[in-house]
Amino acid sequence: MTLEDVANLDLSYAPPYSPAMDNLITAANIARNKRDGHMAGITAEEVHRKVAASQEFVFLDARSPQEYPAVRLPRSTHIPLRALRKRLGELPRDHEIIAFCKISLRGYEAALILKAAGFTKVSVLDGGIMRWPYEKESG
Repeated sequence: MTLEDVANLDLSYAPPYSPAMDNLITAANIARNKRDGHMAGITAEEVHRKVAASQEFVFLDARSPQEYPAVRLPRSTHIPLRALRKRLGELPRDHEIIAFCKISLRGYEAALILKAAGFTKVSVLDGGIMRWPYEKESG
């Protein structure tokens, strides 16, 4: 099957057995978005190197206020996705911005909002917090 075939699969939906949007379909759509230039992903390893090298960037946590206290990533700035459009002025337009959430679906939405607002150096942490193997901060 091609990437398009997988992304357009119509799999049966049965709440006890499978989600409405199968993980395989979601992964295929993420791959298509990356391939087609709609999303720039960055790995946890690449971000960790940037942190270790003290590089300038904004690590944007788009999770809800309820999720944030449980666990945080180093150097992250918390702006919930719901508040992002109203708080764009808090973000420097000349810095790289790496958006994330628990698995980076909201990170991807945040990146789309930023790009639509004219931010040019925007990427998404692949896999979000769930794929971050390094140190985390807890509240």
